[in-house]
Amino acid sequence: MASATILKVKRGHNPGLSFVALAAVVWLIAGAQSVDAQPAPNDRIAIDYVDPTNREHEFFRDLLKRHGALERMRDRLSSIRWPRTLRLELKGCDGDSNASYDDAVITVCYEFMADFWKSANSSARPQSISMPDAFVGPFFDTFLHEAGHAMFDLLKIPVLGREEDAADQISTYLMLQFPAEEKRRLILGSAYSYASELRVRNVRDLYRPRISFSRHIASANEHSTPAQRLFNLLCIAYGSDKELFAELVEKNYLPKERAEMCADEYRQVDFAYRTLIEPHVDK
Repeated sequence: MASATILKVKRGHNPGLSFVALAAVVWLIAGAQSVDAQPAPNDRIAIDYVDPTNREHEFFRDLLKRHGALERMRDRLSSIRWPRTLRLELKGCDGDSNASYDDAVITVCYEFMADFWKSANSSARPQSISMPDAFVGPFFDTFLHEAGHAMFDLLKIPVLGREEDAADQISTYLMLQFPAEEKRRLILGSAYSYASELRVRNVRDLYRPRISFSRHIASANEHSTPAQRLFNLLCIAYGSDKELFAELVEKNYLPKERAEMCADEYRQVDFAYRTLIEPHVDK
């Protein structure tokens, strides 16, 4: 399950059509690539835009389907030699804003899409993060996170440590394999999603004392906290390319003490991916 803003679309909310004009540009950053696969890679992954029961979600189904969102994701994952068909689906989840993997099926809820949309259009979004990036970044992060769970399960990849953390690393690593400008936009868009969940509006908010009224039992969640996931994402990105992501440290979004270890953290993830997962990928 990937993190996103805990925001709900109010009854009667109309997302509007302003995004349609931008959607073609948004989804082009996925950049479908041809892959020499044996057998045909498209047979490895099935996709489904399940008709929503909530009419408010029809906007997201139609928009994403019109611009081939799942088709782009299929293209990104079809080079993996899945032992059986992996299903990618967008569907309504009876009001539950969530995403999941189970038994070769990745499900992302329309409720999650509504959350991403509302967060992307929030007045609190900084100008440095574009609305399309704030929407498409967490979309990719969510699907690739769940794809990490699918790899561990279907490819029988051993995981040392918490699986949710490992799935986060897989998602970040795969986004960092895009061309420079595209991966920068995906990473920053994903980071904004975590920051929005934390109600962080600017870098100063990251350093202000915070009062928590939650109980210790909240720490029993299988995921790391949103703050930890945010800094892990930024660290791996910075460790992969210190020039491209230099502003993360220069503007203090990533503490310098953590940044010193980020190159090693990226190399660790890169080594694990190349050793355990790349043998299952068509060249």
